[in-house]
Amino acid sequence: MNHTNKLNDGRKVGILGGTFNPIHSGHINIAKSALEECNLDEIWFIPNGCPPHKNVDDKVSAISRYKMVANTIANEDKFYINDIELSSIEYNYTHKTLEKLHNKFPNNKYYFIMGEDSLRCFDSWRKPEVICKYASIIVAIRSNNANSLSKLISEYAIRFNGEFILLNCDYIDISSTELRNTISKDNLYNTSNIEETTVSYISEHMLYEEYDYSSFNSIEDIKTDLVNILKPKRYNHTLGVMDTAINLGMRYDIPLYLCQYAGLLHDCAKSFTKEELISFCEDKNIEITDSEYKAPHLLHCKVGAYIARNKYNVTDERIINSILFHTTGRPNMSLLEQVVFVADYIEPNRCKANRLNEIRAMAYYDIDIATAMILQDTISYLTDIDAFIDDKTNKTYEYYLELIND
Repeated sequence: MNHTNKLNDGRKVGILGGTFNPIHSGHINIAKSALEECNLDEIWFIPNGCPPHKNVDDKVSAISRYKMVANTIANEDKFYINDIELSSIEYNYTHKTLEKLHNKFPNNKYYFIMGEDSLRCFDSWRKPEVICKYASIIVAIRSNNANSLSKLISEYAIRFNGEFILLNCDYIDISSTELRNTISKDNLYNTSNIEETTVSYISEHMLYEEYDYSSFNSIEDIKTDLVNILKPKRYNHTLGVMDTAINLGMRYDIPLYLCQYAGLLHDCAKSFTKEELISFCEDKNIEITDSEYKAPHLLHCKVGAYIARNKYNVTDERIINSILFHTTGRPNMSLLEQVVFVADYIEPNRCKANRLNEIRAMAYYDIDIATAMILQDTISYLTDIDAFIDDKTNKTYEYYLELIND
């Protein structure tokens, strides 16, 4: 991942700012054209944290927009990302950003990149003369509009004492609003204007989705039911997992209602005895593996998933899968599955596991490493007491060990 640093001082730098909600091929095309045609050394992408001119859809955080940009440009040698606006709680006016960059990297020559629509209203921007003081302006235009803009550029050059450069490129007119609408309608993989790594990030974090969980039993109704079913210690654990899953959901920017329901319901079948679990599965035609016959307690995951769907009307398969795999895990878990898997281990009522504080801290730093640590300690503990270890747990550990060592 490319980040600007002091080594970048003394360069010809193109600045491409925006909400990048999401970043798409139009942004990349303009950046590459500016890099080549204007003989720049590099391009700095600056995601906007608090733009003064528009309301950013707060369903997608500034952190997620930043990460989408970082993932998209990671393999571009001359593209960098800068968090100067993301780290500011003030409105991010362009003149302030350019002044800060000049003070931090005084030997750079800056070129601020904009589209022709922005140029047409440039005189309404905050302190355009200061923008022109700190940067030349590169304007990406449609090739057939060059003549109509020449007069405006000449006027601005005199009025604001600035340099304006026309960038003739294959202008790709893409509406971010239309892209978001396309994604929200489950057409993510038909979105050819979004780079593959960004598609993966959007999918993993479930960004831009329209949520409908009105058919689910309410959280309060489920709590009322569970408090009468589970033993007090188990119920307190359940609430701890729910709260921890919500906290991890905030950290990893995934829908909190998914974390809340999955955390609350992960152990909803823990009141069953081993015999009752087997009997329930046989009665409902739920498959029982050889491993589960050897360790019937594992069946509380399958029974819990069934109860969540059929008793509490939870139809979201992502929640169902999080309940199914919260004990053994599985290779290549979804982010939500990992959140519930980790929350089950680190919730505040847990106190006996080895290096628990270390794993808790790691969970909020790198969930893949935390997952591997939990699996490693679980396998070690089960081996020490000569208990049965499901093969799925071993395969999951091998997967995440390889992932973090790659």
